[in-house]
Amino acid sequence: MNYIAQQIKIGFSGVQVLHGVDFCVEPGTIHGLFGHNGAGKSTLLKILAGVNTPDSGELLIGDVPVHLSSPRDALNQRIACVYQELRLIPGMSVWQNLFLGRELRKAGGFLDEKGMIAHTEAVLTEYQLNFLPTTLVKELSHPDKQMLEVVTNLDRDARFLFLDEPTTALEGAQAEDLLNAVQRIAKAKNIGIVLVSHKLDEVLRVCDKATVMCGGKVIYSADKLTLSKAAIVEAIVGNAAVYEQSANRREIIRGAQTRPWLAIENLKTDRLKNINLQAFRGEILGVYGLVGAGRTRLCRTLFGLETVVSGNIQLSHKSYHPSSPAKAIQSGIAYLTEERKKDGFIPLMSSFANATLPILKRFRHFGWVNHDAAENSASALLAKMNTLGNLHGPIRSLSGGNQQKVLLARVIAQNATLVLLDEPTKGVDIGAKADIYKIIYQLAESGCCVVMVSSEEEELLDVADNITVFRNGECDGSVIPAHNLTPADLRKAAWENEEATV
Repeated sequence: MNYIAQQIKIGFSGVQVLHGVDFCVEPGTIHGLFGHNGAGKSTLLKILAGVNTPDSGELLIGDVPVHLSSPRDALNQRIACVYQELRLIPGMSVWQNLFLGRELRKAGGFLDEKGMIAHTEAVLTEYQLNFLPTTLVKELSHPDKQMLEVVTNLDRDARFLFLDEPTTALEGAQAEDLLNAVQRIAKAKNIGIVLVSHKLDEVLRVCDKATVMCGGKVIYSADKLTLSKAAIVEAIVGNAAVYEQSANRREIIRGAQTRPWLAIENLKTDRLKNINLQAFRGEILGVYGLVGAGRTRLCRTLFGLETVVSGNIQLSHKSYHPSSPAKAIQSGIAYLTEERKKDGFIPLMSSFANATLPILKRFRHFGWVNHDAAENSASALLAKMNTLGNLHGPIRSLSGGNQQKVLLARVIAQNATLVLLDEPTKGVDIGAKADIYKIIYQLAESGCCVVMVSSEEEELLDVADNITVFRNGECDGSVIPAHNLTPADLRKAAWENEEATV
């Protein structure tokens, strides 16, 4: 029996959020749900999982109406949801989490610990999970934690399962393993699964159906035989052409220039060795590798945050010795850090203030900063980048995609010639990704040398001109045109001779 939502409407504080949404989950299939942040995906998911009650419309299992006023009601109907923020208790063991709230007891009311451990062991074996029932959850890897929460719901006999951004914190191979397991479970157990994600290529590979929401409405829906990535992107961002731009500009790369803008020979630091790399103006050089392979270390070293032990670096055809971020900025280097919330911006400062931090001296006269002039400059740039939200308030109040646009505005404002981008679309939805890709193209087309680190294989293949691979803190300098590679090629290259602990 299908789980059906018909003409679902809901509003909050007088603002209509869902406008008559129809949605269907079929047993034994995977349904991908896509859309901008704020499109209504999470609200629909919460209604389907019993967290919110719709103002109007109907939920049915088969042709039988169901009324959900809480997640417990949903669980009673064998409907479960695994959210991006996992609900496992880190200090408890695997078996304790599996049986939380439904503990087995012996006669006399005592816990049947042996019985629960034995059952947990059988569940882990059934779902091919390689950890022990007695292992503490805090000792598990993130993929294992996610699979534990999935099988916990399956062990409660769920027949419909919703997964909210299940691969956001996973590397390529980890995400692939998780989605393969989900696909296997859907077919073997005849479970209807909904995947909410902004990673199109990952999820489309396993989807039987895809739905796109925008403005609280369903604007696109298709099954596996007719759906296409281009149509989904078009539905979300209104312009799929942004994903085609890289193919049109790959002719301006290395053959057109005789000398690289960035040249690294035999670079060694405490964590890197034998780093050889060349990057050219107008080029987007993609950098791929496993976690710990040295990609971020390279960016930090070039920006003067880590010490060079030996080797040579040339920037703009001159010897470059990175000693501090201030020296890097003076040398024409801009750096977009991977962890924007940790070391990318100052949370309580406005977007305007964050965007102009490295260039305040331009607005200083006789020792005083003209903040109005700085804000006007930042405002014009942020408007061109379609940055939304309260830009006068603290930057922490913005969505992840808009925070990232503010940091990219800072990069553009520096007029840098070498731009280091570390995971530039981490944690942003597909609409914001499209805007960010446009910005990256524009940086390259303006003559910048762009070095882009990403863990998303499809992203690198879509955006980069050429790709080089880091392994175990090393890079031999070889590059391959992105259009000659597949995601599988990148993963294979990253794993070859890889000895780092991942």
